[in-house]
Amino acid sequence: MYIDGITLAMKIDGLSLTTSKMPFMTHFDMGWKVMASVVSDFLAKLTKPLYAVVSITMRGDDTIGDFRELIRGLGSGANYFGMRYLGGDLNEGADDVIDVAAIGKPMTRPIGRKPRIGDVLVTKPLFGYTGLVFKLYYSNELDRWKDVETVMKGIEILKRPEPEVGILNDLLKHADCISASMDSSDGLGKVLWTMATNGKVRIRVYGLPINDDLLSSLAEIPGVKLEEVVFNGGEEFLPVFSVREDCVAKFRDLGFVDFARIEEGNGVYFNDSPLKFRGWDYFTGWTG
Repeated sequence: MYIDGITLAMKIDGLSLTTSKMPFMTHFDMGWKVMASVVSDFLAKLTKPLYAVVSITMRGDDTIGDFRELIRGLGSGANYFGMRYLGGDLNEGADDVIDVAAIGKPMTRPIGRKPRIGDVLVTKPLFGYTGLVFKLYYSNELDRWKDVETVMKGIEILKRPEPEVGILNDLLKHADCISASMDSSDGLGKVLWTMATNGKVRIRVYGLPINDDLLSSLAEIPGVKLEEVVFNGGEEFLPVFSVREDCVAKFRDLGFVDFARIEEGNGVYFNDSPLKFRGWDYFTGWTG
């Protein structure tokens, strides 16, 4: 978006509490989360968040306390991420819905979703925590394992995601290294398949961006596959960058890990087999 000689970026994101609010979440958490979702997309595109407006629909039987908690979460989230929350619109409807429209300032050239052949994918090694919570919740096993440290960490990430906006200036120093980027809100599998399709390339995953504590926990919890919770998670709100191979060390210094390579061909492969996990899509859910 180009206005009076100034280039601006715009992002709109939203959620329905019926499909997004888990039992351990409050209205405050949901307000914070939707602000985090727009900021995460800005960060992946090396864009500084500036202003946000919100459209809220609430049911007639919601309480004034619910509404105040939601507004407090929106305001606290915007403030934490360095955005100004300017207000918005309130409606009554059959479901609670929050939509946020935000404006940011791109700090570099536009970055798309088409990675270069020869590039390496990098991200933060924090995948699997939210996927583990989702897996346990939808298997009706969350209460049984909720006191496990990694499960508690996943719950905290889902309640209060914190895209690392403070790293933006450091990322800008290496902006020329980046050919493509996405955030992981719909799952790492979705990121990989989207990049492979858009770039008409083959992505070969040679490692998993995880911490060792996740492996230890999964050894205690039966019936959970590591690959599933890593690729079919979502809502980690982590950036995934496609960077030149000679830049990998610079990103490692910022806490990133490399885990996949961009090659000629098509599709996404893990352990020499097509990746069956494809992340989250509304109306179809998780696939794989």
